[in-house]
Amino acid sequence: MDRPRFAHRQRAVVLLVVCAILSSCISVPTGTSRLYRKNDDKVATATTSATPAKPAADTTTVTAADKVIWDKTVFSNKVSSELTIRQAPGGADKTGADVFAIYLSDGYFKYLKDLGGVNEVIVIAQFTETNAGTEADTVTRILGPHFGVSDNAGIPALGELLYGPKNLDADHLHMKLTVLEYDQGENANTAAFLEFIDSVTKTISLANPVTAAERAFAKEIAASLLSLNKDDVVMTININFTGNAGDLANQGRNGSFIPLNVGDYVLINKEHCVPANCYFQLSRDGEMYNPFAWIGDVALLVPTAMRRAWTDTPDHASLDDVDMGALTYEDHILAKKSSSSVDPYTDKTWLGLSIVRGGNAALWQKRKLLSQAEQSIQSLIKMPGEGISFSQNYDTAQKALGDARKIESLNNSGIVFVLPVDSDGAFVPTAASSEYCLYHARTITDIAASFYRLDTNGIPQQLAASDISKNTAKTTPNNTCFTVASSGRSPGTYDMVAAYKVGGEVLTQKVRYKIEK
Repeated sequence: MDRPRFAHRQRAVVLLVVCAILSSCISVPTGTSRLYRKNDDKVATATTSATPAKPAADTTTVTAADKVIWDKTVFSNKVSSELTIRQAPGGADKTGADVFAIYLSDGYFKYLKDLGGVNEVIVIAQFTETNAGTEADTVTRILGPHFGVSDNAGIPALGELLYGPKNLDADHLHMKLTVLEYDQGENANTAAFLEFIDSVTKTISLANPVTAAERAFAKEIAASLLSLNKDDVVMTININFTGNAGDLANQGRNGSFIPLNVGDYVLINKEHCVPANCYFQLSRDGEMYNPFAWIGDVALLVPTAMRRAWTDTPDHASLDDVDMGALTYEDHILAKKSSSSVDPYTDKTWLGLSIVRGGNAALWQKRKLLSQAEQSIQSLIKMPGEGISFSQNYDTAQKALGDARKIESLNNSGIVFVLPVDSDGAFVPTAASSEYCLYHARTITDIAASFYRLDTNGIPQQLAASDISKNTAKTTPNNTCFTVASSGRSPGTYDMVAAYKVGGEVLTQKVRYKIEK
């Protein structure tokens, strides 16, 4: 037996094993995610503004995609009355300007840091409106796990609602987005935990937790996922948005902030390199004239080659700086302007977000109130006997349920009287009530109301215009008010018959009320 040759082979095998171990133990850095906003105003300007006439020989066609211009930065030192979501004091009529929602529109995964090529992907979205500054304000959404996701694949979620529709309750909104990947069969504990989450989502909604128990459970699951394996983070970003609150709009000079503007946003992840993940990192791609750095790079050539051959590592395109001037975003597809067809941008991992103004915030408000009632009722169940705490929880639950009932009533009614009302929200006009006010959705327009008093035979007799008339000074998109003369509020039974438009359809509604002696 040739002992020297055998020993040489042994050393080679040991070297390969050591290199394999080194290549598998190197931590992969998380890239840097940056937020970009599509500037709709500039697109419109570029589309409608006059341009010099071109020579007849120039037949170049400028498409809508070529005209897409991005904001130079998402930072600004002022808010926009048209774009920035507004926050106003409670009880003020904001005509829907403070209602907004955030959606995950689309996305693409350049590569997922794995060995086998098949992964489970989870998206965790955490939102906190800093009105109280506590963890209780945080709303957590967990999308996934999505099984069987590979590299160079689109995100298996389109138009997912992440937050809202709701009123902006604070002047700041903190958003944290984290994308995690787990190799299928990576380890038994991780696989068991993901299977547990998948089974739980069949009975508990983690993508849209409603009850207090679901919200608390979603937060705990998110905390466990984020701490389970920090090496599995594909991309993460923390953003603080500032709403149009207080006197912010009246400031002539100010520092920079990120306004909560409606529109389309794109998160793009630029990857990074570390030794044994990319070549010549110790010598900084050969720019450092340090012999020890060169020796280290040479020693890491084999482990780096093995790692780049067997695992996902960043290529040159994913390491380059983002050139937003070369990109377009049409129909929620991030693409290169130079491409002949609108193909997704595949150089880097990216996510598309949309901030939308409007919608019905009643469901969010009702759920918030019912969640408060649920927590108080749970405290009542756990608390033996009576006392101050028992009484406080009982009152809190009762008030929250009553407020939720009022919101449900307003939301389900076409139009409803909101002035004058008693403590339970019931319309209770008296002979001294000189003003009536109606509440209605902003989608209800062209309201025309007629008032009738029932005579002794029960036949309605219409009130004259001098008895009751519309108060246009107090009319808003959500309210219509009437001035009532003394002759229009004598004791008796009355009918209000209203006609209004919803879209292009004309609807009618009758409300009966009494004025007691």
